[in-house]
Amino acid sequence: MTQGYRWLALDILRGLSIIFMLLNLNPGAWDQQFGFLVHAKWEGGTFIDMVAPVFLFCIGVAIPLSLRRRIEAGESNGQMAKHILIRAGILVLLGLFLNAYPAFDWAHMRIPGVLQRIGVCYGAVALFVLFTARRDNGFRLNATAVGIAFAVVLLSWAALLLFVPVPGFGAPRFDPVGSWPAYVDRLLLTTDHMFPWWPVDGKVVFDPDGLLSTWPVCANVLFGALVGHGRMTGIKAPVLKMLLAGGLLMAAAIGLNAVVPIIKNIWTPTFALFTTGFALLSLGILTVLVEKLKAGPALFPAQVYGSNPLLAYMLSFLVAPLIDLNWLKPPAVSLRGAGQALFAQAFEPKLASLCFALVMVTAIFVPLWVCWRNKWFLKL
Repeated sequence: MTQGYRWLALDILRGLSIIFMLLNLNPGAWDQQFGFLVHAKWEGGTFIDMVAPVFLFCIGVAIPLSLRRRIEAGESNGQMAKHILIRAGILVLLGLFLNAYPAFDWAHMRIPGVLQRIGVCYGAVALFVLFTARRDNGFRLNATAVGIAFAVVLLSWAALLLFVPVPGFGAPRFDPVGSWPAYVDRLLLTTDHMFPWWPVDGKVVFDPDGLLSTWPVCANVLFGALVGHGRMTGIKAPVLKMLLAGGLLMAAAIGLNAVVPIIKNIWTPTFALFTTGFALLSLGILTVLVEKLKAGPALFPAQVYGSNPLLAYMLSFLVAPLIDLNWLKPPAVSLRGAGQALFAQAFEPKLASLCFALVMVTAIFVPLWVCWRNKWFLKL
């Protein structure tokens, strides 16, 4: 079920990824969350670890669809490249703003972040797709070039992690202290500008959205672009191929785990493979639900979220400091604390925490729904 080049299942998958992201970011109590909503501290993964890679995959899927629309509207390569660079730059700047908000303590502001990573990876992959595309008949993604790029990204990353010694630590290193991503972030960013909430032995040593580990993230976006190309060109049995490819990628990641462990925080090649496979399976299943079983109306909230993901993300981060202020006195308690206490009267602590997060997701849905009704979308 498409409208123009829109892929409803893709919008829904993007929306679900944002919804689960907000459930993770808005608990009633940070120490009372169900395991599937808590990130793995290092090796392995949980359900919530799939969310960011799925969203990045969705960005990749949309790239060839967006480029074709712009080419058909008469834009030149130069105009599209300028748009891509401006869009990527704004995403990076928005991410830096959210990191600084609300304290704006520049001396200790974290530099990496989710939006920064999205901006860099989107910009790099979109430019690559644009300038390797064939223009013999409008626009046709060069699937061979994109596939080779996907392999080069993962193989080069694996080679670095496995064989190139980290100064002072050696090789291979996949730990939070001695791995290449952690070493480079400490060297270039300094710990004052890194993720402070997961210290190791009381020290900040790595950033889960760091500089060097952004390189392998491009693999998820590149594979998404291949899937978007397949959708446009009408490949045969697309759902079956998505499910099969997704299963094979996940199996390959599990099989290679003994050599290169699955670790989100440094985005190992096995993590990229596993999460790309997971995204493929998810999109294939949603495509069946929407296009075969006509379940789109039941997933309408996710569609609304997926149509305005940047606005949803921005609203969540802008509201977060407000719900942590001690508004209610006496005694001094935040809206988050009051909400957790209220739900804890009826539910056990983890369920109470989830209920508060669901209230936040619902509250953010309201302005998103108003925007959806009026066709107001925050686009760059």
